[in-house]
Amino acid sequence: MYLNNFFVFGTLLPGLNNYNYFIKKYNPNIYNARTKGIMYYLPEDGYPVVIDGERYIKGVLYNTEELPVILPEIDEIHKYTDIETQSHLIREIRDVEIIDTGETIKAHLYMWPPSKRQWLKKNGVIISDGDWTRFLKEQT
Repeated sequence: MYLNNFFVFGTLLPGLNNYNYFIKKYNPNIYNARTKGIMYYLPEDGYPVVIDGERYIKGVLYNTEELPVILPEIDEIHKYTDIETQSHLIREIRDVEIIDTGETIKAHLYMWPPSKRQWLKKNGVIISDGDWTRFLKEQT
């Protein structure tokens, strides 16, 4: 069975350009959600990434049977190749908590590759509360 859940925390959030281009047309079910990790902002690239950690990352969970169509497109923009050392981001299946119900489910999630963690710590900026939407508002 294919997993139809996709957790996003950055440029694929509702209302942002990548959501409007890649996700909106499929009309997914959307749930406020969170997962564990540490969020970094990449100033030179203008978007966030996540690594393993014990903080919480805020985002949304999309649930749609169209995910087999959506993910290959997202894989391409994230330069995901299924080979960790050759991918800009990697896609993993992680536990995600739906905030309104407290239910924990499995979902696809793009992460920063572990092999590039040291580079990220030197070049990225931690977003301590893991909230990309709040961070964007504060930048304007």
